[in-house]
Amino acid sequence: MSADVVTSVIDDIQSVFGKDAPVTLKRGKIHECLGMTLDFSDAGKFKVKMIDCMDGMLKDLPADMSGELATPAADHLFDVDDANARKLDEKDAQFFHHMVAKALFLCKRARPDLQTNVAFLSTRVKEPDTNDYKKLRKMLQYLRATRELFLTLEANNAHVIKWWIDASFAVHPDMKSHTGGCVLHGKGAVYNTSTQQKLNTKSSTESELVGVNNVMPQVLLPDGAGMRGL
Repeated sequence: MSADVVTSVIDDIQSVFGKDAPVTLKRGKIHECLGMTLDFSDAGKFKVKMIDCMDGMLKDLPADMSGELATPAADHLFDVDDANARKLDEKDAQFFHHMVAKALFLCKRARPDLQTNVAFLSTRVKEPDTNDYKKLRKMLQYLRATRELFLTLEANNAHVIKWWIDASFAVHPDMKSHTGGCVLHGKGAVYNTSTQQKLNTKSSTESELVGVNNVMPQVLLPDGAGMRGL
């Protein structure tokens, strides 16, 4: 879109919505919006950075959350031990809830690698225990080690949208499975999801079918063209 066309569109918007106060605008290749830095500096690439948001999360963490880790979770991420773990007191529980909410905002925009952690931790905010706190700590230590990571989107010339959908059978304490899915149009995932399934399944095959059904609304193209690359 040429600069003249953009100017014309802005003028039209101003004439309709700028009667009470001028519509503010910013031109250039780097923009700040809702805690995100949207970077178009490199031709053909779109970068979403949220370093300030991460710095805010990591600032003034408790002393027991110092250090860095190379991975965001251990193999026992989905394990729950309500019988032996102590429930957090009100102050720590509020801190847990607050940090998970921030991580949810972050992972949906610039850090999709945290989605599986956040998907589980979000189910524990009502009554978090000491084991949940340790899992939150591990994720934040990983976040500190990977502070400079951000999401880069870059389309290729194939004009093919590719989807990947998978499911892990009965990995949650209530024996529910877990769905993961993403779409690519070159480099970087345009859409990601990692979520606990809402019903129990009897086999890994059935959990895969439920996983496809979970992501199907996003897979179907607006013009009804169907799926490609599933």
